[in-house]
Amino acid sequence: MDQQILDYFGDFEESTRIVPLKYFFFESEAHLYAARLKEAGIPCFISNANIMTALPLGGGGGIGLHIREADLPEASRIAARLDYQKNHNNPDASFHDADHEDIEYQRALNAPPMQVKASPAWYWLVIGIILLVILRAFLRAAGVVESWWDFF
Repeated sequence: MDQQILDYFGDFEESTRIVPLKYFFFESEAHLYAARLKEAGIPCFISNANIMTALPLGGGGGIGLHIREADLPEASRIAARLDYQKNHNNPDASFHDADHEDIEYQRALNAPPMQVKASPAWYWLVIGIILLVILRAFLRAAGVVESWWDFF
């Protein structure tokens, strides 16, 4: 199956009629049907995918899958088989939009390894040592402490 930026039928007769095969709510489902049609050698294209993804207006689905009228019988059989698989929970026909669980799973796969974070006790210990060093410097400057061990 060749990948093109824009799907088109290539060269065809001007008298060829283009008909819609099916309308979809989800672009991913429309692309799955289109891929199956292209596997079977049936040229097709998807319409309204951008606007219906950006502004879903409800209704009967606005993303259309279009084919040549001459390919309608074979394309209808392929679409009917895909509809049957989708409606009968066939594990081989896995097409759906990602839900939150799928997204979290992908994030977990792509996340960098967890780093060990220092506990707040370490922060307080470091801050305490720094404050003691500053206090000792002030006391030495004031002449209260002669050397560093006198402070402790």
